Amino acid sequence: MAANTIGAIVFSLYLVAIVGIGLVAARQQKTEADFWVAGRRFGLGVLVMANMAAVMHGGAILSGIAFTGRFGGVAILPYISFVGGAAIIFYLFAKKLRRSGGFTIPDYMGDRFDSRGLRAWSAIVVAVSSIIYLIAQIRGMAFILERLLGFGFMFSLILGTVIFVAYVALGGLLAVVWTNIAQFIFMWVGLLILVPYVYDAVGGWSSVLQQVEAIAPGWTSPTGTQWSGWYMVSWYLIWLVAYSTRLELVTKMYAAKDDRIARASVPIAIGLVMIFLLYGNFYLGAAARVMVWDQLASADQAFPVLVTQLLTPGLAAIALTGIASAAMSTTDSLLLMSGSAIAHDLVRRCHDEPKGIKRDEREYLRISRISIIAIGAIAFVCAIPDLALILRIVSYAIAIVGAAFFFPLLVGMTSRRVSREAALASSIGGTLITCVWIVGALTNASWASNVHPGIVGLGTAGLLMLVVTMFTPPVGKEAVSKYFGAAT
Repeated sequence: MAANTIGAIVFSLYLVAIVGIGLVAARQQKTEADFWVAGRRFGLGVLVMANMAAVMHGGAILSGIAFTGRFGGVAILPYISFVGGAAIIFYLFAKKLRRSGGFTIPDYMGDRFDSRGLRAWSAIVVAVSSIIYLIAQIRGMAFILERLLGFGFMFSLILGTVIFVAYVALGGLLAVVWTNIAQFIFMWVGLLILVPYVYDAVGGWSSVLQQVEAIAPGWTSPTGTQWSGWYMVSWYLIWLVAYSTRLELVTKMYAAKDDRIARASVPIAIGLVMIFLLYGNFYLGAAARVMVWDQLASADQAFPVLVTQLLTPGLAAIALTGIASAAMSTTDSLLLMSGSAIAHDLVRRCHDEPKGIKRDEREYLRISRISIIAIGAIAFVCAIPDLALILRIVSYAIAIVGAAFFFPLLVGMTSRRVSREAALASSIGGTLITCVWIVGALTNASWASNVHPGIVGLGTAGLLMLVVTMFTPPVGKEAVSKYFGAAT
């Protein structure tokens, strides 16, 4: 049986399972709470696996291996950032987000700072950053489907987009989380199949590191093969901010049964993800640099090529389906968040409620589903050109999110003093500067080449938060008490 035929059979069986979950979940979607936070009923085990699947996405594997293969040692820095960022969520955000009773990050921004304008702005940021993030995930899925099914890149891009959009629009967060668990299992099976084959080809840790250092001098150093010390520090900082404002992690805090489960899920997920990344990115990245690097048209193809060279067609089909499932596990969360940002935050909270307009709950679900389809279509169009490494695109998306939300979240959760005007200035100013710097980086402007866009945006956001707070009054007590309790 041909390799592509085996791949089609394995992938089709996987799709039947995923679509089935979406259809079952769709029958339980009657209210906003059902669709966006799954009725707030997830226990610890479900939440841990859902968090892990959301973080260990297709980009984390495909471009994690590509990025590590190209640059080397600097790629381990996000592991440290992940611990710090997740600790911020654990200690500062989880309990207060649960207490607020909202659905989304824009819910927090609008409620904490008593601002409909800030809610609307935040919803736009979520939608735009999700599109950028989706570009990376859709391209990653297309690379996998090329190898798995033998299709051309464009058809693979279309197929991947349709799959993503279909089951998320059907089933909401309930479908997302249960498919995340199925995808989590597929992903681990796909990665573990490779272990003995890679070991036979390049040996263990010490052996592969010696080989890769001989091929690419500097690969095992802290700064890797190409990076300056300052850019390394900026990369570390941007991922620290990224993980502390990780939309998939923060918003899943709303879906837990209670505060204890919401907080406990984060550190458990951290430990398991760290184990995954050390093998799934660093070891396989080194192996790819040694074995297949000269054969690649794009660094993001390193993992698919490694799989097809080392494994039999049947095992390769399972491994590639596992990584395709990883791509889906983050993309579905992003689509859901962008749909909720438009339907819940923009339409309901910013437009309908101030004007006294009342719609049936199912109407908001319909708007959310239409929004999800529209966001998926926009991301598909933007994913056609090859702009950059997948992980670089992801870093731009999280830079926008960090500039928009890090200081309003951090300061808003820890201080009663911060003002509405300061939050607006910080979020808008930081985001706009980040976007300008991203354009400069993509066009290879010299002024944008030494510092990551997220660092510039974050510095701007922090400065504006500090200065504007000094000259403006704090938010009213009623809005603040939702997060700090009544003042004594």
